[in-house]
Amino acid sequence: MKELTASLLEKANKMAGTALAAYKSTGIQYALMKGDEIILSGSNGVYDKTESRPLNKNTMYGIGSISKVFVTSAAMLLSDKKKLDIDEPVKTYLPDFEMADARYTGITPRHLMNHSSGIYGSHYKGAFLFEDSDTYAHDNLLANLKTGTLKFNPGAFSEYCNDGFTLLEILVERLSDMKYNEYLQKFFFEPLGIKNTKTPVDNFDRTQLARACMSMYDGTLPFEATNLIGTGGIYSTAEDLCKLAKVFTGKKILSLESAKAMAQKEYEKGIWPIDEEGVSIFSYGLGWDNVHLPPFSKYGIKAHYKGGNTIQYHSAFVCIPEHDLAAAVLSSGSSSLYQLSFAIELLLDSLKGFGIIKERKPETAFTAPVKKEMPAELLGFSGVYAENGKFVEVKIKDGEFELPMIFGGLIPKQNYIYSGDGLFKNPDGSTAVRFIKKAEDLIFLQTDLYFTFPEIGSIAWNCFQYQKLHDNPIAEKIASSWEKRKDKKYLLINEKFTSQGYLSFTSSTRIELPVNTQIGYAYGGCRIINENHAKNELYFRDVTDLQFHTEGDTEYLYAGGMVFINKDCIPYLEDTKKTLKIAENGYTIFYLVDKSCTGKTISVQYPKTGAFGLYNEKMEFKNLTTVTGKNSAELTEGDLIAFIGSPGDEFRLELR
Repeated sequence: MKELTASLLEKANKMAGTALAAYKSTGIQYALMKGDEIILSGSNGVYDKTESRPLNKNTMYGIGSISKVFVTSAAMLLSDKKKLDIDEPVKTYLPDFEMADARYTGITPRHLMNHSSGIYGSHYKGAFLFEDSDTYAHDNLLANLKTGTLKFNPGAFSEYCNDGFTLLEILVERLSDMKYNEYLQKFFFEPLGIKNTKTPVDNFDRTQLARACMSMYDGTLPFEATNLIGTGGIYSTAEDLCKLAKVFTGKKILSLESAKAMAQKEYEKGIWPIDEEGVSIFSYGLGWDNVHLPPFSKYGIKAHYKGGNTIQYHSAFVCIPEHDLAAAVLSSGSSSLYQLSFAIELLLDSLKGFGIIKERKPETAFTAPVKKEMPAELLGFSGVYAENGKFVEVKIKDGEFELPMIFGGLIPKQNYIYSGDGLFKNPDGSTAVRFIKKAEDLIFLQTDLYFTFPEIGSIAWNCFQYQKLHDNPIAEKIASSWEKRKDKKYLLINEKFTSQGYLSFTSSTRIELPVNTQIGYAYGGCRIINENHAKNELYFRDVTDLQFHTEGDTEYLYAGGMVFINKDCIPYLEDTKKTLKIAENGYTIFYLVDKSCTGKTISVQYPKTGAFGLYNEKMEFKNLTTVTGKNSAELTEGDLIAFIGSPGDEFRLELR
């Protein structure tokens, strides 16, 4: 055992060093457990970039969506106690659960746990805050869902859905008559000997949390509170997560029946991407992202996986119940994909070290595709496709077509050629694309791809990347209204001053509106209904309807429970001295900076319940008082100023 541990430690240190240097981690923590024994535990990096304080095994990280395994286990324990039937409608247990779509009455707890409820996705208002455990997002979910509709019939399709797990958290609280954090403490943490796993609403020493840094700000960020606990709000350590694996052997807390139920191939019950070799990291069980994780599936070993990402933290948790093995890798910065590769490498070496597998199989090799003659019927798949917020035109010509970059550039923009068997491949053969027709009006473009992380490993992924749109003819008057909004920017105005979203205007706090009036759609898959309304038609994650409203000369956009303002409606700052007051609606006040203010310094007196933000022309971070504490900054033409607060809050500003 000592020899194996030494070998694993050497490898872990090497991979952690790579993650820190190449993949933008500040700190990384890992652990490996066999039976009841932690056989490997370590940390690399720093607690934060401003302190020399070392990391240790008790340093806590946000585990993001690994929290979904906790809330699923909590629900399954209620099932063991005969308080919950996971195939009974949710409304049976939550009479106040309502939606503006009659199909919602068919949603069951199973649908929540396997992502097939059809609920649009995520209500994030109040969810990602700095040093603020406000429960707004949890407390208002049922009210927010009342006006929501479904994107498909419950059980017909599985697509990642955060709201389903917050709803499951509420269900656990109602049936147990306990606060969720207290339920976890009593029935999971104490029996498992888990001591360093907490939630934002718990009282604990926040200095146990590893601090994160982000590219737009050199300093250390305030600690993160993800206030959707069932969805992604738990803090933990790698060792504590490994201890949770005992639940899935059926030997502790859950019955063997419930543990096995969580590991069933739920993804086989509805529409799912073709996975001929069983290599994708997404193959849902109950709560799990994958219940036959590659490459373990190639050895006939059944491994379960859940990944997690918040704004600051990233994590991976893999357990192999049949061999009583588990690994967890947590980090500040980086990505859960890197951490998954890390965990897989540790587990494969462990399996070999314990004699469970004889030799490790070679990595998948790729060769450049040979172009073949394409069947003429595939030309019919040309057309306009969409993902949430984006249009993609697929033009198949001479057996080839081009796609833009995928996954934020991990897969670059490139050409795909027909290589036979319905597949189009990229130049090195590592990514394949196929068209899937599930119904006359339901066509997907599927990608089968590999991410390779040098010196760490590789990850296979397949998914429905885009959905084909069908013409939606609209009247000229309606088209004219939407053409005026084409590519306009809309900025979030109804979030709390502690929101991490105000650190920099990204996809969650800024909507750039693509419009295609020729086919009658906006923002990717939103079918235009009239001058001010567009209805989502995509099956994908975190979709939204669009509703516009104008007051005077100001246009507002309502989307996903959030309110946005048209950037073109934001005035320029003129007065050298000014007092501003947040209106009763609580909306953030914005100003733009022109040449006349360039080079001047703005100083702001702001209330305890408010913040002052400054962003450059690209809407990137320059200052946010919640983070820096600095109430003054130099202005440049094109800057955007934000005054964020609560109704009635006053801001006093001066230009010098």
